[in-house]
Amino acid sequence: MRWVASGVLMVCCMASTGAWAAGVATVKTGDRTVTVSFAGADARVDISGTQGGYLLLQGDRVYSVTNVNGQPLVLDAQSAAGLLGGGLHTSTDMIQSLTRLAATGAHETVAGQPGDVYSVTYRDVQGRTHTGRGVLGSQATVRELTQVLGHMAILLQSAGRQPVSGTQQVLDALNQRGMGLLAYEGQYRVERISSAAPAPGTLSLPAQPTQLPGNLGQLLQGLTPR
Repeated sequence: MRWVASGVLMVCCMASTGAWAAGVATVKTGDRTVTVSFAGADARVDISGTQGGYLLLQGDRVYSVTNVNGQPLVLDAQSAAGLLGGGLHTSTDMIQSLTRLAATGAHETVAGQPGDVYSVTYRDVQGRTHTGRGVLGSQATVRELTQVLGHMAILLQSAGRQPVSGTQQVLDALNQRGMGLLAYEGQYRVERISSAAPAPGTLSLPAQPTQLPGNLGQLLQGLTPR
């Protein structure tokens, strides 16, 4: 489950709301590339370097899908995060509170989408202040992309008993502006985005979820180096 925490929680730092939209996007997040397919409240997140594994969001449930001996293995990612609980690593750079989100008056086009440049200041969970440069766009597909990623992040963070207040504050700030995230520093940048609907079956579970043993958290935490 490491790629669930290190991949999606790194990607999903902002969210927005708006009318439902469908689309497919490719996003660069640090040294990884993420492909997000979304329609309504459902989404699929394919993360590079996970050997064909992906996350599937269906409403308020998040599933982890991998292949084992050529067969799909579906796990309830929230249940796994909840069993791990405090065993999930929280990045010390994770946002604790949003201090400032202000338009600079500059504009930038990202992935063919015109956006507005914003100055962002926040405090992390260690109390340190960070300032960065973000590009926000008002396009329906951009708003929906950030919405589904942010919703997925909050669900996983909540299940793993990780702080969500910072993510929620950013979500609220974007909601007020009717904006979605196109780019932020070198951590997140939309490379391609289209309003094409995902291929049929892309957002469906390939198999029924596998029941997790109740002592999984203790077993995995016992394997974690101290």
